[in-house]
Parts: sequence; C-alpha cells; structure tokens
Amino acid sequence: MAKFYESSPAIEVFQENERGDVIRLLRPMKYRWQGRVLIVPAGFECDGASVPRFLWSSVSPQIDPRTLAGSIAHDYIYRTQPQGWTRYAADCMFRDIIREDGLSCWKTQKAFWGVRIGGSKAWSENNREKENELA
Repeated sequence: MAKFYESSPAIEVFQENERGDVIRLLRPMKYRWQGRVLIVPAGFECDGASVPRFLWSSVSPQIDPRTLAGSIAHDYIYRTQPQGWTRYAADCMFRDIIREDGLSCWKTQKAFWGVRIGGSKAWSENNREKENELA
C-alpha cells in the first residue's frame, strides 16, 4: 500500500473522449501528504493525468495505475482549491504520489513540469468559478 493514501482507488469509467477515459470515484480516497489530510469524496469525476499532448508518449492520458491516485488528488485540489492548498503544493503532491506508485523518475519529472507549465489556466479558471459561487 502506498504511504500517501489508504487504499487503491475504486473507480468506474463512464465516458471516453479523445484524451482517454473519464472516471468516477466509487468510494472516498483519503490522502496524507506533508502533514496535510485530503479526502476526495465518492462521486468525484476526473480524466486522469492531464498533461500536455507533447508529453503523452511519456505520461499517457489513459488511465494508468501509476498515475491514477495522484491524478485524482491533483484534479480535486485544482477544481475545489481547498483552504491551505496552493497550485504548487498540488503539483508536488501529484509528483510524489506518481513516483511512489511506480512511474519512473524521468517520466515523473516530465509529468510534474507538464502540470507546472500547463496547469496555470485551469487553476485560474477554477479559482474564478469558485469566487463567482461565493459572490
């Protein structure tokens, strides 16, 4: 069992698109990372590793057990932006989980830099949506 989460993700694939599969979490996932606890609720939907197309040969957007748990946590933090979480922390947590789950060091670094470079727009859009909901 991985040290950053308690059990393997229980998922169902409910949609396919050009990037791969969209999944739904069937039971909550509890993560622990650098003194933080994150619980992703059952029913959360995500599309796996969202890395830029030019990295797909190294980090597939298809569902991969080496990137699945990290992708779920990363997508949840990006979408909900829980208090105390930054984009950088989400990206680092993603990196640490996928490395622990067996992605090679080289591919892990590519995935990390892919989300660092490509994730700004998604983070900003989700932040704007969250602020609009609170207004």
